[in-house]
Amino acid sequence: MDGTLHREGDRFVLRFERHLSHPVEQVWGAVTEPAQLAAWFPGRVEIDFALGGKVTFANTYFEGDPELLPTRGTVTALDPPRLFAFTWGEDLLRFELSPEGTGCVLVFSHSFANRASAPRSAAGWTVCLGSLVAALDGTLAPGEDWHSLYEHYANEFGTEGIFARNGETAELRFERLLDHPVAEVWDALTRPGRLADWLAETSTVLSEGEPVQLRFATPAGCTVTGTVTRLDAPKVLEYTWTSPGEPDGVVKWQLIGVGASCLLLLTHTVRGHWSEAGTLAAWHVHLSLLENSLSGKATSPFPDRLWQELEASYANTISAESGKVSE
Repeated sequence: MDGTLHREGDRFVLRFERHLSHPVEQVWGAVTEPAQLAAWFPGRVEIDFALGGKVTFANTYFEGDPELLPTRGTVTALDPPRLFAFTWGEDLLRFELSPEGTGCVLVFSHSFANRASAPRSAAGWTVCLGSLVAALDGTLAPGEDWHSLYEHYANEFGTEGIFARNGETAELRFERLLDHPVAEVWDALTRPGRLADWLAETSTVLSEGEPVQLRFATPAGCTVTGTVTRLDAPKVLEYTWTSPGEPDGVVKWQLIGVGASCLLLLTHTVRGHWSEAGTLAAWHVHLSLLENSLSGKATSPFPDRLWQELEASYANTISAESGKVSE
């Protein structure tokens, strides 16, 4: 019943299969009609039900943040009652139905580019599909714990950072589920004393439109300067990033409350070429130090050996994935 993850070119695909005791026609309505989608899909949906038709989403879980859940899509495949597919922003959702006895088999897949989001998406779809089955059966949703599912998929898929390039622009992404409330994580990201405990020293309180200087003691002793471009407490922090010997970039932190926990999303966008593996390793280590800091554990000295091991591992991954994409 678990989702599986595989790679197709430069994208990743989550796949789920459900054997249902309901005929194809009934399940078709549940995955295509907005009134029935409302019972299980993670957002309100309006569909222009034709090939090439528009799909409009109104967020419910991440209400008000289209950066996390886009608001528009397009119907890309339509073969009633067998196949229905549409884009959700840049992602692709696909529903395939086939008869099986008096019931049917549903194969649902989600294609996306951001590998780091795989545990989050897999956990969410597992909950949603459980609600779909309950709606079809006329029973209560199973009440699956998204937090536990996230940890399960994180163990299965991994939580390593990912690197993707589009021309001269590259993005590094990480996601972490932290067992601490959003307000506490936000404090660790923005208050100088807390920030220095796990990332870098700064003499200024982060304020939108104001310059910021971060002094890293390790691994290379670099100083990063920039300007805070967005400060939406306690949800989004963004600042420009300029460091000697590296191309300019932007660092963005996003926090999402999940009960008493916090889902942290980190995106580092860089315009140019540099030591991607070294930067991935550095962020990986610092995120581990953040978790230590939040839990009251030691954050010094900086684990140089771990950083070196991670740098080598990320270099191998980048090389291997570049080969897969070029094939």
